[in-house]
Amino acid sequence: MKFSRFLQPGSLELLNLRVKIKAEGCPHCRCPSAVVAHGYLKSTSGDNTRGMRYYCSNRYSNKGCGRTFPVRWDTVIPRCALQSALILALVRAVATGPSIHGAWYFSGLAISLSSAYRWMRKWSMLTGHIRAGVCLVVAPPGKADSLPDPFTLKHLDSAFPQSPCAIAAFQFGLQSAITG
Repeated sequence: MKFSRFLQPGSLELLNLRVKIKAEGCPHCRCPSAVVAHGYLKSTSGDNTRGMRYYCSNRYSNKGCGRTFPVRWDTVIPRCALQSALILALVRAVATGPSIHGAWYFSGLAISLSSAYRWMRKWSMLTGHIRAGVCLVVAPPGKADSLPDPFTLKHLDSAFPQSPCAIAAFQFGLQSAITG
């Protein structure tokens, strides 16, 4: 498992998830008895968690491989400081706006203009990966225009209609990072 819903520390769901991950075993060596919860993945500011870290113990007669592996919250994009809801809001603003600069200015999102341009460039490069994953969930809707960004956004929305953040639902449902 690479992604999980955000679970409050100390909750029963978190304990059940830890037992499930331990039963599945290490993704590297498949040894189920050696997996140990190792702590939380923290953000750079350190005030919120980005997921959990697990350790496949090879100490004290355990047959593990000694490697660690993360399980991230579905709202977290690996190697990215922005949350998935903020990126989705940017893509929605650009899809309805006249330009990236205009959409960024009028949306009032708490990101820099250079980050907006960088993420829209990443989004256009990732549309193939996103479409391939979303096609596993639902067939693509009809395309009305030649713009790729709104089409991919509509496809994401049709694949996960009940989710408040389609990017988080994509990562949790397909167990694949949005960044490939």
